[in-house]
Amino acid sequence: MKVYIDKKVLVGFLLALSILVSLGIYSYRNSQDSVITSSMVSRTNEVLYHIEKLHSSHLEIEAEMTRFVLTGDTSFAGFYRDEINAAREHYMVLYELIKDNATLSKGLDSIRLLGREKVELISRVIMTRKNSEDSARMIVFSPSNRKLVSRINDVVESMLAEEKKILDHRMMENQQDVTRFYTTFLTLLILTVLTIVILFLLINKTLRARLQAERALSRASEEIKGLYNEAPCGYHSLNGDGTIIEMNKTWLEWIGYKREEVINKMAFLDLFTPASRERYNDTFSKLKSQGFISNVEVEIVCKDHSALFVIVNATAIKDKHGNFIKSSSTAFNITDRRLAEEKVIAANKELEAFTYSVSHDLRAPLRSIDGYSKILQEDYASTLDREANRLLQIIRNNAHRMGHLIDDLLDFSRMGRKELDRTKVDMNALVGHVRQELIAQEVNRKIEFTVKPLKEVHGDLSMMRQVWINLISNALKYSRKQEVSRIEIGCKTEDNHTVYYIQDNGVGFDMKYSDKLFGVFQRLHKVEEFDGTGVGLALVHRIISRHGGKIWAEAQINEGATFFFFIPLQIPH
Repeated sequence: MKVYIDKKVLVGFLLALSILVSLGIYSYRNSQDSVITSSMVSRTNEVLYHIEKLHSSHLEIEAEMTRFVLTGDTSFAGFYRDEINAAREHYMVLYELIKDNATLSKGLDSIRLLGREKVELISRVIMTRKNSEDSARMIVFSPSNRKLVSRINDVVESMLAEEKKILDHRMMENQQDVTRFYTTFLTLLILTVLTIVILFLLINKTLRARLQAERALSRASEEIKGLYNEAPCGYHSLNGDGTIIEMNKTWLEWIGYKREEVINKMAFLDLFTPASRERYNDTFSKLKSQGFISNVEVEIVCKDHSALFVIVNATAIKDKHGNFIKSSSTAFNITDRRLAEEKVIAANKELEAFTYSVSHDLRAPLRSIDGYSKILQEDYASTLDREANRLLQIIRNNAHRMGHLIDDLLDFSRMGRKELDRTKVDMNALVGHVRQELIAQEVNRKIEFTVKPLKEVHGDLSMMRQVWINLISNALKYSRKQEVSRIEIGCKTEDNHTVYYIQDNGVGFDMKYSDKLFGVFQRLHKVEEFDGTGVGLALVHRIISRHGGKIWAEAQINEGATFFFFIPLQIPH
């Protein structure tokens, strides 16, 4: 049994209980001792009584015997017989009472022997008195009789003194026991009272502290309740059937229902659209089995039939046997973000469509420009001067560059419309193929290419191929001016992500312009230094972002650059 009493109070209670038990035991033992002592005192008094009765009988017989000798009263015989019988009874009682006391037993034996002598003397007196008063008187007043009387008195007085000594000793012990008892009893009683007072103070202190704690807890509960109801996010709990058993004010305001319309009356699924309901059925089963769900996006139908988009996270609360009791769930309103995303998606689609249309429509004029420029070069080169031929070549080169730019724009546009087809991608094999293809195009260059073991990734194979094509091409391009181009590809683990990197020893760039690195048409180097359209890194950024990942770069001017990216394990919602 678990004890909820304060330790100090418990110790005091046990102490008071032990004192009371000790007091009871001590009182009982003292009472028993008092009974024994009283019994012994009573016995001693009884012994004294019978000794004195024996003595009294002796004295009375002696007096009556003298009177008998002087008067010749014949009633002495009856009196004598009665006193002898009474003395015999007192003697027998005394014998039983003092048989464990050697001194008194010895005295009683002496009385028995002296009594026999006395009986014999009285018998002679009675017989002599019949014949001669003087002779009987001589026996009574003889020295031997006086000596016998004296000896009997001495023995009796000795026994009385011995027994009174015992009585005084027992009375003194009894008085000491009484004094000791009262002292101990009073001490224990005072200790009990003090302990009870201390216990009262401790209990009062504990109750006061508990009362203060309860008041503080009540205030904290009110504050938590206020925070619960006024929180910017929604809180709710579901029972095992999915019925809403708790819901905060924020949630209720979102959906437009009153508390009494929802609590213990509506299932959470009653608020969902059919599509969200089908998805959440599996999710709720998962919550009860694995104990949690994370970032589940659902669409809610409010009381006024408006749409509400929320992200739900929940934890299962179970009993000690693992049985589901209820959920502890939070919901975040992402309606504004969702609507904004839909607008952005619509705008992007329009922009992509426009870009695709413009790029496609530009192909025909570009082909015409390039074609007619080529005809002029081939048919009229001899009639045109050197400057005209140079200008025609510039026109053709820019037409080709424009064509590459349009191709890149089309790729960029298509990438935004293409659906992700996630599979396990063997990065080692993918990088190996791309590296071979690109190095085959590089002639008369010294290239040291290091590829460390790469972990698999869950992503779109064709998109991942485009990422590595653009990043490796970039590294080859910007390290072209080095005597030996050194490129290293590898991966490492950071914050539970597998981060891939590609490092080169090229010209690098100034990090203060890194924010422009992944923008469309943004270039950190002149076209005259390095060719390109400024779309390649933007395309890589779009692919990584669509996978829910992140890409960044670190570099120093003329000391190379390193590009990093990671793809999360879970597909983003």
